Amino acid sequence: MRKDIPIFAIDFTDESIWNSISIVDFPAIEKDFIKLSKQGEIKFSVNEEKRDIMGPVIIKDQLIYRRDEKGEYYLKFSAETIKEMAIQFFKRDTQNNGNVMHSVDVPGVTFYQSFIKDTEKGISPKGFEDVVDGSWFVTAHVENDDVWELIQKGELRGFSIDCAASFKEIKEEKVIDTLEDFMKYLNNK
Repeated sequence: MRKDIPIFAIDFTDESIWNSISIVDFPAIEKDFIKLSKQGEIKFSVNEEKRDIMGPVIIKDQLIYRRDEKGEYYLKFSAETIKEMAIQFFKRDTQNNGNVMHSVDVPGVTFYQSFIKDTEKGISPKGFEDVVDGSWFVTAHVENDDVWELIQKGELRGFSIDCAASFKEIKEEKVIDTLEDFMKYLNNK
């Protein structure tokens, strides 16, 4: 992480625009989805019969590097924002709005499962033990043969959100200089 780049927290409200979840080649969250076998076991090989993919969409508090016409910056999603986005995803009936690479809408991709990781409640998928609680996961069924072929080839590897929301700059992260403050910080993550 570069300290000279500002960090912005996403502020997802009722006015935010929610388009879809995109299937992409290199997800900004740097985590690939996995393919599920018919028996429900996690396999990194493709299973033609099930055609399901599962993985994180947003990882809580992960800094996501962006560079565009505004310059360089990081984006970050809080647990509260992630929960609101997951709710709005279904409330706005966008579970059938899958696309590829944020540009091509595709029929035949249906998001049918959504959950927020919560280890204490037993909601912690195998293969993603390193993803923090408060992160949002989805499962999609892929009937579209062209999309499935790209997944098989490894050309599409993860999920990315496709929405427009406001964000506000986080001035500075809290400096932790005592063990007691560090323990409080860990307990509040």
